[in-house]
Amino acid sequence: MTSATPARRPVAIVGLGCIGGSLARALVAQGVDVRGWSTSTSDRDLAAEAGIRIAGGVSPLAELCEGTTSVVLAVPVGRIAEVARAVLEVALPPTRIFHVGGLQRREALGADEATWRGVVGTHPLSGSHDHGFAASRANMCVGATVCIEDRLDLRGRRAAEWLWRTAGAHRIDYRPASDHDRLMAWVSHLPQLTATALAHTMAAADVAPASTGSGARDTTRLAATPLGAWPLLLRGAPDEVRAALTQLEAAIATLRRTLDAGDDKELAAMWGRAMNWRREAAGGDAGERRACRSAA
Repeated sequence: MTSATPARRPVAIVGLGCIGGSLARALVAQGVDVRGWSTSTSDRDLAAEAGIRIAGGVSPLAELCEGTTSVVLAVPVGRIAEVARAVLEVALPPTRIFHVGGLQRREALGADEATWRGVVGTHPLSGSHDHGFAASRANMCVGATVCIEDRLDLRGRRAAEWLWRTAGAHRIDYRPASDHDRLMAWVSHLPQLTATALAHTMAAADVAPASTGSGARDTTRLAATPLGAWPLLLRGAPDEVRAALTQLEAAIATLRRTLDAGDDKELAAMWGRAMNWRREAAGGDAGERRACRSAA
């Protein structure tokens, strides 16, 4: 007679917006006991309807963290340090505290050394231009890469990997916080700035949104993202953001010169390099879509 596998302790999530709500939905779908808290009444109400236990009482964070395996801070980047300090006061070892912010360096988060040591970045490269629990979905992280700070010890890595793989993540990428923040300048911040600039250019040219096709809509999707914490995110790795924008400007200038000169050879070279890069990326997109369908 074999003994039953012991149940995992609850997972607590502070912040039930798009990312926190999606993580909570994914874990609940896998039978995990999830506790949640948000300063947003509407997010709390919607999360409760989705089967997430909402902490209450005079000290919701203390109730949230009692007996938990992991606490995930899914709050805006500018509030991570503040919320982390509050959670560290009530969470007892061996509870692990993670955050999902788009910045991970201590200086970028504005955290003191003790707070930064007590919380570790685990950033899922997934999301939506919409916000709030209403924008969350259980398969948000299916097939996604999660960037985790490499300072985690072995037990911490096991806890973080269990958490995100249970939510459907496909790849775990360990790297120093500084490397993460530099990478985000290219794979997150530059796409956002590019989409914003493109939509701004179309708006300035009085192009009616109703007159556009799928190409314009696809390439400007990120432009629908509210400004929110973006000023803080863009200041997280300013030199790298500047370098990325400079390289993009150079590529656009080259395109302009090739068109002016009728240089089809140079145009074909740029076109081919871009096409091959995107087709390789599309292979990952297809894998993620298959995983999403199988999880649905």
